[in-house]
Amino acid sequence: MTEHSTTARRLARSFSGAIHLPGEDEYDVQRATWSGALDQRPALVAEAESAADVRAAVVAAQEHGLPLAVQSTGHGMHVAADGALLLKTSAMAEVLVDPDRRVARVGPGARWGEVIAAAAPFGLAPLSGTSPSVGVAGYTLGGGLSWLSRKHGFAADSLLRADVVTADGAIVTANAERNADLLWGLRGGGGNFGVATSLQIALHPVSTVYGGSALFDLERAGELLATTESSARASLTS
Repeated sequence: MTEHSTTARRLARSFSGAIHLPGEDEYDVQRATWSGALDQRPALVAEAESAADVRAAVVAAQEHGLPLAVQSTGHGMHVAADGALLLKTSAMAEVLVDPDRRVARVGPGARWGEVIAAAAPFGLAPLSGTSPSVGVAGYTLGGGLSWLSRKHGFAADSLLRADVVTADGAIVTANAERNADLLWGLRGGGGNFGVATSLQIALHPVSTVYGGSALFDLERAGELLATTESSARASLTS
C-alpha cells in the first residue's frame, strides 16, 4: 500500500464523496483544469459532497502533510496542484433564491449560469461575468468584474455571508455580525482564508437588457477612435 493510498483510506472513513488515486481512470478526469493548460498531478483527488466532507479533507491534508488545493470548475487554476490533496467542490452546486430579500445562497460548485437561471424569473440578476460556465465561488472571492459592476461594484461587494472551513478544521460563518474581519478578507482577497462551503450573495433588479455588437469598416477606424475619445472626455467632464 502506497503512502497516498493510506491517506485515501483514512480519509474515506469520514468522507462521503468519491476519492481518486493516480492510475485510476477517474483520476485523470477529475484532475483536469478547464483550459487544460496545467497538467497537474495531485497526490489524490477528493470530491466533496458536504461541508463535513470539506472539513474532513482539510484535516486529512494537515495530518498527512499534504498541500491542499480547491477546485470547482477549474477556471481559476493557475498553479499546478502537484503532490497535493485536490479537493473538488463541483458536486456542491445548490442554488436557492430568496426574491423578497434579493439574495441567493449558492454552493461552492455552482456556476453562474445556474444562478442566472434561478434569479431571472424574479427579474433579478447576480454580478456574474461574461461566461455562464464560470464558477461562482472562485470568481466572487477573487473580485469579479461584471456587466453590472459600474452600477453595483465588484461581485465581491455583493458577498453578504460565507460559511467557511478554516485551516484548523473549524466550520465558521462570516457575515457583518460574526467574523466580520474574515468576511472582509474573503471579499476579493482570494481563497487562502479557508474553504467556502456556502456563499450568500446579493441580487439586483434588471428590467431591461441591451445586447449586440456594432461593426464598422476598417477605413473608418480613425474616425471611430476620435469619436470615442471625444465622448469619453465629455463624460468625464460632465
